[in-house]
Amino acid sequence: MQAASHITSAERRRRRFGLRPQLLLLLFVLNLVAAVAYSAMLYTIDRREIIAGIDDKLRTAAHAVHEILPEDYHPRVHGPTSIPPAEFDRLQQTLSRFADRSGLVYVYTYMRFGRSIYTVSTSATPHEVETGTQVRYWTRYDTAPAKLYRSFADGLVRFDEYEDSFGRFRSIYMPIKAYDGRSYVVGADVELASLDRRLNDALNKSVMVGLAMFVLAMIVGSLLINRIVGPLVRLTSYTRNIEERSFQSNEEELQAMQAISGARADEVGSLAEAMSGMIVRLQRYLIEMEAATAARERVEGELSAARDIQIGMLPRQFPAFPGRGDIDVHALLDPAKEVGGDLYNYAMIDEHRLFFVIGDVSGKGVPAALFMAMTSTLFKAASITSTSAAGLMARVNAELVRDNVANLFVTAFAGIIDLRDGHVEYSDAGHEAPFLVRADGSVSRLPKPEGMALGVFDDAEFETATVRLEPGDSLVLFTDGVSEATAADEELFTVDRIAETLTAQARGRSAEAITAGLSERVNLFVGSAPQFDDIAILVVQYRG
Repeated sequence: MQAASHITSAERRRRRFGLRPQLLLLLFVLNLVAAVAYSAMLYTIDRREIIAGIDDKLRTAAHAVHEILPEDYHPRVHGPTSIPPAEFDRLQQTLSRFADRSGLVYVYTYMRFGRSIYTVSTSATPHEVETGTQVRYWTRYDTAPAKLYRSFADGLVRFDEYEDSFGRFRSIYMPIKAYDGRSYVVGADVELASLDRRLNDALNKSVMVGLAMFVLAMIVGSLLINRIVGPLVRLTSYTRNIEERSFQSNEEELQAMQAISGARADEVGSLAEAMSGMIVRLQRYLIEMEAATAARERVEGELSAARDIQIGMLPRQFPAFPGRGDIDVHALLDPAKEVGGDLYNYAMIDEHRLFFVIGDVSGKGVPAALFMAMTSTLFKAASITSTSAAGLMARVNAELVRDNVANLFVTAFAGIIDLRDGHVEYSDAGHEAPFLVRADGSVSRLPKPEGMALGVFDDAEFETATVRLEPGDSLVLFTDGVSEATAADEELFTVDRIAETLTAQARGRSAEAITAGLSERVNLFVGSAPQFDDIAILVVQYRG
């Protein structure tokens, strides 16, 4: 009875949930959780990047549509007969070409009258054009999403995903206030089907990576568990055999146990070896860190030198023309990083004509700086032989499009002033219109001629406008680093504050004083908040 009880107890012990299954179960659970978490994290990152890329594309498209549309188009919209059908059709063709080139389904603008929203400009798909089903001017948008109404109400840019009679889209609503005080919304759509495909691809990739990581971890973990548990299993077996033999020794098993003991000592030695290996790796890591620090310092030094070279490429001697009493020019450039993408330049074309330009390259850092250097050089070289500001813009745009392998673009405002009579001919390429500060202290904005950013389309057309300066009048040109300078509470400096600053400070002051006053006002507004964008200011003062 005792022997039977003893065997039954041993069998029960053998049927217990042993250490190997426990470790394997623990490994399975941990690897499963890690694989799921990693897959979810990878998918979240991919999804965020995909949507951010699409939203950047939509935002750029909305800004481009704003530049494409005539400035006086929306102020003329008051009813169903405000815009001639022929003009709407031409604009629809232009927007359709832009949407097709940009990979968008629709680009459009809406205006709200009372409780209703109406389409006042829109692109059309090739199918709609073929079938004659394109949306016409003053079409009421009966199924307008709620976010569109909110954008009209509070003037905030919003992104939306919705489905209507035209399909399923991800859209941007960018409210813009026209010069007559009324607002309209610029929008652009991409199909959610394409977004869903990309997100499904990202999800599948994340699941496959997580599954591969799980399988690999299980294989490696099982090998490690077997390596750790194997000696314990053998010791357990030897102990049971001794118990079954009533503690009678077996020479082979004793030698095997001594071998495991020796191996256990080696395991401690292996731990010491692992520790020494870790120290070696740590030492190697410290050496690599020192090398990386030295490399980073070298790169920082090279970027500092690049900053000096970049700034040195622009005219910095002030007063700019000490031998002349008919013109005063002063400029300021403050990159947000070591190097930046803002630019200004000016030069005498001949004895009586002065060329000047200010620009802002998309992006930051080294690529923008290289593109800025190329743009500034092209402007200065082309200004020597250009007969008009619009022709100058067209020549520079053609060169930038041809060599624009990085798909960057630059907004610019350029002009040529005749110092004999103060006549200024200027052209705009999607840039902020400068301020005109008269000698009596009055401040106004120059009208913006038609023109889109440089480096986008090689067939872009530019217009020329003119203004006459009287002695003491100044043109104040700036980049969006000034108007969009951000304080710690994320409030923007805005164009209105520029106007207030010039009205309060610019009367009777030199170009240098105007530049310094505006820069100081921006710095006081921003305070300790970090600078997010390059800042450039160029003041051209005609003295007669």
